[in-house]
Amino acid sequence: MITCVAVDDEPMALEIIKSHTAKIDFLNLMATFSNPFHAIEFINEHKPSLVVLDINMPDLNGINLLQHVHYKPLVVFTTAHSEYAIKSYDVDAVDYLLKPFDFSRYLIAVNKVRNVLNNQRTTFDFFFVNTGNQKQKLFYNEILYISGEGNYVFYHTLNNQLLVRASVSETLAQLPGQLFVQIHRSTIINLYHIDKIADNHVHINHLKLQIGAKYRDVFLKRINL
Repeated sequence: MITCVAVDDEPMALEIIKSHTAKIDFLNLMATFSNPFHAIEFINEHKPSLVVLDINMPDLNGINLLQHVHYKPLVVFTTAHSEYAIKSYDVDAVDYLLKPFDFSRYLIAVNKVRNVLNNQRTTFDFFFVNTGNQKQKLFYNEILYISGEGNYVFYHTLNNQLLVRASVSETLAQLPGQLFVQIHRSTIINLYHIDKIADNHVHINHLKLQIGAKYRDVFLKRINL
């Protein structure tokens, strides 16, 4: 369950957030505030995981409010003014919602929050996959890359290969995002094992894996090239 707080000086906006949140079973809306100073006190005391926060408020705007919070919650900003979008990302907001937003858009934002939290909570260095009637233990750091063929994926590890019934997208969703990235419609790689990148290919353990045009920009941003 993700604990959250909503802060907005418009009562109607808070009612919309309440309504949307009530439909999402992994969210627990602890409180709503129209007064940012009351919100700061509550947030510092109860430390919710998520703050849904209006940027443009009188007396104290949302970005300034965060300067008075004693820890770093995840933040989804809301506002009727699109010019605040860049400022919201300057403070590492997970998402930015332009009012009026519907339930579908709100759900996208909080799912991003859930993904971030799931990655942060990855404390084990291994996981299990189904191989026939068995569950096979895999260590993240031993996976070189994953290749997909139809409804199956192959886990290529330092020692062997494992065939698992799953799609590439399903597999990617289950892996820690800070370590694995998709570089082709049928290929996921482990960033830790990259030896070099050259001629539109990733070199891993003497193998050349092609970077698909669709995935190239996102991949290069991930590795800061």
